[in-house]
Amino acid sequence: MSSVSMMNFESVVYVNEQLNRLMVNAAQDLAQRSIKAAAEHYNFDGDEAVRLLGLVNVKVIRARPVEGKSKKEKVVVAKAAFPMPYNGELNDACCFALRQNSGLYTQCQSIRKGEAHFCKQCQVLADKTDGVPEYGTIQMRQAVGIFEYTDPKGRKPVAYTKVMKKYKIDQEKVLEEAGKFNVQINAEHFVVAEVDSKRGRPKAEKAPKEAKGSKGRPKKAKKVLQIEGDDDLFASLVADANNNSGDEAVIAAKKTTESKKKGKSEEEKEVERLAKEAEKEAKKLALENAKIEKEAKLALEKLQKEQKKQLEDEARAAKKKAEEDEKAAKKLALEVAKKEKEEKLAAEKLAKESKTKKAAKEPEVEEEPDVVKKIEFEGKKYLKSKKSGIIYDYQEYVKNSEQVMVGKWNESKNKIDFNNSVEESEEEYDV
Repeated sequence: MSSVSMMNFESVVYVNEQLNRLMVNAAQDLAQRSIKAAAEHYNFDGDEAVRLLGLVNVKVIRARPVEGKSKKEKVVVAKAAFPMPYNGELNDACCFALRQNSGLYTQCQSIRKGEAHFCKQCQVLADKTDGVPEYGTIQMRQAVGIFEYTDPKGRKPVAYTKVMKKYKIDQEKVLEEAGKFNVQINAEHFVVAEVDSKRGRPKAEKAPKEAKGSKGRPKKAKKVLQIEGDDDLFASLVADANNNSGDEAVIAAKKTTESKKKGKSEEEKEVERLAKEAEKEAKKLALENAKIEKEAKLALEKLQKEQKKQLEDEARAAKKKAEEDEKAAKKLALEVAKKEKEEKLAAEKLAKESKTKKAAKEPEVEEEPDVVKKIEFEGKKYLKSKKSGIIYDYQEYVKNSEQVMVGKWNESKNKIDFNNSVEESEEEYDV
């Protein structure tokens, strides 16, 4: 294949690749704008939908290898079928910002460039919130426990069990999907599911239907009186007695009243003691939790201030370095210009010296004097050069010492061939 045909083929390949990139970018932009428009209309998180659909970083893979060149193929990073919870990991190659990710607050998966802390999109959002992303950073999340993180606006991540419920997945499916990406799921994410299932307002229990008795007028139930000053245990016994029927309720209430008169039993005292200890432990635990929460909040605020200060210091250092580099570049340019000027002057001086030396070496050539003799032609005197035969005006030479050429001696004709200008002046000499 000739060099011309090879050049044309490479140009066609370049145009096709550029066209493919333009088409991919246009399709990606159209899809993202469509999803975000639908998100505004139907009130759901458009950014999350774009991420879940894999429309954040769309890549094109060339399957055909180029001969003679070892070109690296672009690899499409596989993503999980549903969001994965935070397990304490940090990927140093990825953006340090946290993404909302269905409320799980996990690390952004976009690749960082150079020394930047955030990807381009997260950096734009961070600039709007004093350099700290809206949901915080992965370093801020690592500073506290997995389930203790609070973002800069005071929001906390949702329990992973809620996400599992939203995506209709169970623990087995989560572990199976995590195994595909070599991700270790913290077991506490599934333990929380059991706790969450017991939270909230308890369901109202339906009262059991009364068994139908014999027809006719029902028997009048005996009244049970509640003694003023009885504690909750006595009230519960009376309530149980009311659920019973007939003489059994009266007997149970009577026994309880008699036991109250005699004093609290050992069992009741033990119950009260355990209740007080439980209340005491609950208060102690609440104080410890409040203390831990306060310390975590202070640590988070301290970390945010340190990160902000670090970003400001880095910005100042970068600005200072840029100024120093600019100053050094100007200094270098002046030095180069000065050096070029010195080299130019040195070259000119060298050339001048070389010329002087050359002139000194060359011998001076003296001009030989033109020897003339006086002749007379047609009654008039002239001077004739012995060497060249040039005829000069005799009178002009004698009077003014000027060599005025009037013609040239013709040896063949033995006469002077006068110049036209000289012939006109001859009339003046004849007068």
